[in-house]
Amino acid sequence: MFNCSYTRNGLKILEVYYTSDINKIYIDHKNRKYDILKCYQVNEKIPNLQEFHTLQIDLERSIDEIYSNFAKNTRNEINRNMKNDDIEYVINSKVSKENIELFITMFKDFDRMKNLNTNISELENTLIRNIDNLTFFQGLKDSNILVFNIYYHDNIRARLKCSISIRSDNNQERNLIGRTNRALCFKAISHFKENGYKIFDLGGISLSEKDKDKKNIDSFKSKFGGVLVTEYEGNSPLSLKGKLFMLLYKIKNKIR
Repeated sequence: MFNCSYTRNGLKILEVYYTSDINKIYIDHKNRKYDILKCYQVNEKIPNLQEFHTLQIDLERSIDEIYSNFAKNTRNEINRNMKNDDIEYVINSKVSKENIELFITMFKDFDRMKNLNTNISELENTLIRNIDNLTFFQGLKDSNILVFNIYYHDNIRARLKCSISIRSDNNQERNLIGRTNRALCFKAISHFKENGYKIFDLGGISLSEKDKDKKNIDSFKSKFGGVLVTEYEGNSPLSLKGKLFMLLYKIKNKIR
């Protein structure tokens, strides 16, 4: 677990990530210092949280066993990338604000191209707030970044937060980028296992049957094996001020 606190719109917010004791945290902080408890992948459903589904890999297994659970084509793509594609894999576990600025610059183009409509300012602020719990992974070809992934981590879990892949109209380049993305994920799994982490979290799945893009992302992640896990996310009010703010926010969204 890790957490951070800050003030926004006059509200005191406590963010909590990956705790297995969210109910105690909720009880301990209710009607005290904070107005909102912002929860990410916590173990219980406290007021106002919603289900969140993800795939997790047990890093306490051997790396050979983990690798053998990958889809055959995924293993082939990883092998080819590592042996033949001349990719440089860069791991940065001491992230700076300048590193975050580089990622955000690239993410703006990625977001625009994919029509994601991400609140980029909030993403940047979130990364800066949690800078001590970030590790960056890059796949480079001839010093050019092809894939750029960010992971959150505490002392138990490593979780994919954001992923950027450059786009190309060239079919060979697209295939190279795809192979690099898969190999970089395996490099991350290996890195976190070697450093004593117990869980590798693939960063959520949608379970969507209608949205093609979401289905494709789910399919990509499923090729690394992993067990389907349900956790909980959302904003839980801790004070009367927090309850009133969330009520007004819901009313405002209904009127739109």
